[in-house]
Order: sequence, then structure tokens, then C-alpha cells
Amino acid sequence: MLLFFPDYGPSGEMPNGRIVIQDNMCYCSGIMSSSEKTISFRAVAEKIEALDLLAAAQERSRSYLINEAIANYIELHAYQDALVRKGLEEMRKGRVVSHEQVLKGLKRTGRARQ
Repeated sequence: MLLFFPDYGPSGEMPNGRIVIQDNMCYCSGIMSSSEKTISFRAVAEKIEALDLLAAAQERSRSYLINEAIANYIELHAYQDALVRKGLEEMRKGRVVSHEQVLKGLKRTGRARQ
């Protein structure tokens, strides 16, 4: 089955574009902003199905959820990278604590594993 729908913008205007649904896949053709790029990747079918269920439950598109996931991944890993770089800089400056000193401190506070 092949269906065509006009691609209406947020204020109801109809730009030069369309949405095509074929074989349970949605294709949107139109003009992307200059800051957007299209990518393609492989994923396990079950994960895509779960993503589509979440998208439907949230009334969002698959692309929206993927963009949110990418943004969260970048934010998390940029934060972790910054912490590692800060730790390496502290190490280069000689500001380190030995493993034994850490264990002593944990035992003193009662938080060491037995």
C-alpha cells in the first residue's frame, strides 16, 4: 500500500514536501534546514519496534526520539569526558590519593566494603 499526504508545517502552511507511507515506513520529502543532515544506521528490529511504541505513546516521531537520545548521549559523555580530563590534569599536577589512603578514609567513616 502506498499513501501520500501533504506535509503541513506547524502553522498549517503546506511547504514543498510530502509524506509517503509505504510498507509500514514513513518517508518525508521536503526541504531540510541547513543545520539538519540525514543519517542511516542499522538497529535490532526489536529496538526499533520498542522505539516506535514509545513514539506513538508520546505522540512524537521516531526522529524526535532518536534526536533526544543523541542529545542525551552527547551531554552525558561530554560530562564524563570532562571529568576524566580534569582527573588526568590533577594527576599530572601530583594531586592524587593512593588506594590505601582511600580505603583508610572509607573504613574511618564506616563505608568500606568488608
